[in-house]
Formats: sequence, structure tokens, C-alpha cells
Amino acid sequence: MLLKKINQKQALLAWHLFVEKKNAEQPLVERKRKHSDGSEQIFFTRTKLIPGNVKDTGTRIILDYIQAYEHSIRFGFAPEHESDLPSLFTNNSKLSDMRSFSERTMRNHISRLRKLGLISGYQFHGTFHDFELWIAPEIIFADQNQCKKAQPNTFQCTNFPLNVSFETTGNLEKKSTTVDKGVAAQPGAMPIGDGQNCNAGNTNTGNTGPQRAGKRVKERLERPLAAKNHATGAGGAGTMAKPALNPVFLSFVESFWQYAKAMLYPGYDFDETHNKLAKNSIWFGVYGSFRTDFSEKEWESYHAECMKRIDLAEAYYRKRPDKYPPMPYAEFVSGSGYFDRENKRGFCKTHDWLVKQDTWSHQRKVSDALRRARADFWLYKEGKALKRIQEKSPMQLFKYHKNRMSKLGKDALQKFYKQHAPVQES
Repeated sequence: MLLKKINQKQALLAWHLFVEKKNAEQPLVERKRKHSDGSEQIFFTRTKLIPGNVKDTGTRIILDYIQAYEHSIRFGFAPEHESDLPSLFTNNSKLSDMRSFSERTMRNHISRLRKLGLISGYQFHGTFHDFELWIAPEIIFADQNQCKKAQPNTFQCTNFPLNVSFETTGNLEKKSTTVDKGVAAQPGAMPIGDGQNCNAGNTNTGNTGPQRAGKRVKERLERPLAAKNHATGAGGAGTMAKPALNPVFLSFVESFWQYAKAMLYPGYDFDETHNKLAKNSIWFGVYGSFRTDFSEKEWESYHAECMKRIDLAEAYYRKRPDKYPPMPYAEFVSGSGYFDRENKRGFCKTHDWLVKQDTWSHQRKVSDALRRARADFWLYKEGKALKRIQEKSPMQLFKYHKNRMSKLGKDALQKFYKQHAPVQES
């Protein structure tokens, strides 16, 4: 029996619509606010059954389950019954690290998601072992037949109702006096040629849910893009105009992303909007908006180091099939993208890996050079060295290896002196 194919986009959309439906079913609560001038304002609020942090945890578990599901397919999982599905082995510690909160909070989230029905199966294997999770099939296997376009700019799901705009503080205000309206915040600056200015958080009145549908979830993708704009400062686009015009910088970002996409995200299909978001995250997070005062040669050297760091990241995930890199840009929480500088567990960590690798490589070169020197001195003494070595005087041989060791640094040269200083005296 062949397992069904999971459409990640439809599964996440089904979970989103499920959350919106449950939250919209909660009763309205009338509240009053008194102003300093004595006037009174009446408004309505709605307590969310599924708060944003619980929804994000559900999204994280869905993504982990999809990876475990596809891993089981690759390794030949064969179900005996239609309801026999692969499980996700995980634990509260691993999940809480991904979400950056305590294990106790994660246990509460797991309990809430089980009651809501997102987690349809749960198997506990002991305190010091991973537990198993199964996701509700109606969410994980949502497809085009269940969630399809009814008309342009609208979206309909047969399992869940449309995410219509319901009464909130914004559209159910009953004012007994005139209330000043705020001014909408302006979108931040974007580097020219590496993204697009966009209005984030656009919530027009009417049916807001269908705006998220279409070939790609454009509005959801633009929100983290605008969240990254704070890196350019509070000013307009003029701050970034100068470095963005440098075609060398743009080529660095483009080549970096193409290589990272091939090495770290081989199974993902990124469209134009995804690519812009990824390159925007790389521009700010990996290259620091190119604001560092480097020469052209120094930037080329740094770019080469970044490419090496991609190789280190690929090797890390290849050796750990149970792990995978997050999306290159922040999907739900600002700064959580793999290439975001704020994400200390993301690509930033590969810098430390590269430093360690360079240190080990240097130590290996020093050890090899010292071993070669010892061998040459011993063979020279025995008269068995190579002809070009044997023809040298003891002082020439000493200076020959001294020059080789000096290229490896002062510490390497000091080690050479401690081992072969008597040769100099002779």
C-alpha cells in the first residue's frame, strides 16, 4: 500500500483555517475604557482559544511530522492498513529548544494540541525516551479537493468555513466620544535589487482569510520581510541605496543563495517571492548589509568563507538525518530564519565551526611540518636524505626548515626552535 503525498502548503493552510475557526467561535466580551477627559469607550474583545504561541508550536510539530513522514517513505515504510501512518519521535526538550521556551510550557502546548485534535495520536515511552506523535489526517492530508479557489482573491475549504473578518476591537468599536485615529506605520527600507517594499500586516476589512491563498502565500511571506526592515534603521531607502548599487555585492548574495539552495534545500521549490525573501535575509543576516568597511579583496575573502560555511552546514545535516535547517527567512517569528543574524542557532553558528576547522587545519599543517623537519634531520645525519637535502650544510638545512615554519606563525616557529635549536649551534 502506497502512502499518500503530503502537501506542506495545504497542511499548514488547513491548520491556519482550523485555528481561525476555533478562535472565531469564542464569545465576544464587552469591555469599557475610560479616558482622562471622563468619556467612556465601549469595545468588544474575543479571548483566543488557540493563542499565537500555541499555533506556532502546532506549525512546528506539523513541519517536523512531514519531515519524519517523508523520511519513513524514503526508507521503505510499508503500511498494512490505510490508517497505519508513520509517527514522529520527539521529546519536549527538543521541541522547547526550537521554540525557545521551557519544557513545562511545551508540555502544556502538547496537552492543548491533543485536546484540540491536531495531535490525533500520542504514545509515551518513558521519561527518558522520545514519545510518538501522529497528526490528524484531515489536516495533514488537506489537498486541492478540500481547499480550492472559489474565485480570484478568495479561498474556500470544505472542511473549515471561510476565515471571514469577525468582530474585533478595530471593527466593533462603539464610541461615545470622538477617538483619534492613529497613523499607519510606513514600510521599512529594502536593498535595491534584493527585495521589494511591501506593506506588512495588511488586514483589510472583509474576508481576510482568502487573501492568504493563491499560487503562493504572498501576504504571509511579506510579513517577515517587513519585519527585517528594522535593520536598515528608521530612515528611508536612501541608507541602503549606495551598497545595493554595487553589482559585486548583488552577485555575492545571488551566488551564495544558489549554492545554499542546492546544498541545504534540495527538495524545496522556491518561487520568485521566496527567493527574494531568502536573499533579503542573506543580505542582512550573512553579509550585514555590506556596511563593514572592507576592501574588494577582503569582501571576496569573506564571501569565500561563507561558501565554506555552507559546506559545513550541509555536512552537519547530512550526518544527522533527524535534523534539518529552518527556512532561510523568518516565517512566523521575526529573526527565526536560518540566515537571520538574530538566530544564534542558525547559520551564524557555522562561523564558530569554520574557526575550529581552520584551527585544526593549521595545527595539522604545523604537525606535518615538524614531522617533515625531524625526518629530514634524521635522514641527513644517516646520509640517507634526498640528494637536494643531503647536499645542504647543517646550517642551510636548518634555515630551510626555519623559513618553512615561519610561514605558519610564531608559535610554530617556537616549537621548531625547541626541537632543533642544537642544530643551529653546530
